[in-house]
Amino acid sequence: MPSARGSARIICTGTALLVSAGLLAGCTTTQHEAQRMQVDSARERAAVLTTKVTSANPLVSAIVSASVADARKTALIVSVHNSGRKAVTDLPISVGYALPSEPRVYLNATAGLNYFEAHLPAIFAGQSRVWVYTADRALPKGARLFALVGRRASVPALLTDPDVRITVKVARSTGSRLHIALQNSTSVPQYQLQVYAYAERGGHYVAAGNATVVDLGAGSRQNLTLALVGASHGATVQVEAIPTILQ
Repeated sequence: MPSARGSARIICTGTALLVSAGLLAGCTTTQHEAQRMQVDSARERAAVLTTKVTSANPLVSAIVSASVADARKTALIVSVHNSGRKAVTDLPISVGYALPSEPRVYLNATAGLNYFEAHLPAIFAGQSRVWVYTADRALPKGARLFALVGRRASVPALLTDPDVRITVKVARSTGSRLHIALQNSTSVPQYQLQVYAYAERGGHYVAAGNATVVDLGAGSRQNLTLALVGASHGATVQVEAIPTILQ
């Protein structure tokens, strides 16, 4: 996985700085930079390993709300809720299916996946999040889907700057693809930024997909084409860009 990062380097001077796309919402220090790079490197190392959750977290629950499939792929739309009193991040998550009289099949247990295909970004206390996973296969008929969140974070990421927000605009939709404009107006660079999309029509999910943006630097913009499983024609589309660096 790529490890070189092109984020802006900003030294905190106590005054507002104008960088790239516009006025940043604060400033950062070289110590912050080092901490963020360490988190990103630790995530890349963890992604090399197999992730398989067998014991559920008692405070952070997950349920597969729906699945959308075509001939070759299946997108799982997972609702995750943190009933605890503390924010959590980097918890492992496993999704898969079971058939009668057969062992569970884990869809995202393969080593070498993108880190957030088997881990969750931050979920704050008492809040819920939608997480999307796309499997490169169709599922057998009668499969019962499951999702399990692990008890311990794989990487000790900090949550000291919880108000980082990424602006998302869907510039164009072609049914199976979304053309998205992303903007990071903050001073916090984003590594492995997560983008989740899902579409509803008539009370049913008809399309979903996910993508990872390797690097969205502080004060920068980037365009993204996100492939959907299913089609979003005539549907209400929701797109979220979830920050992964909150320190």
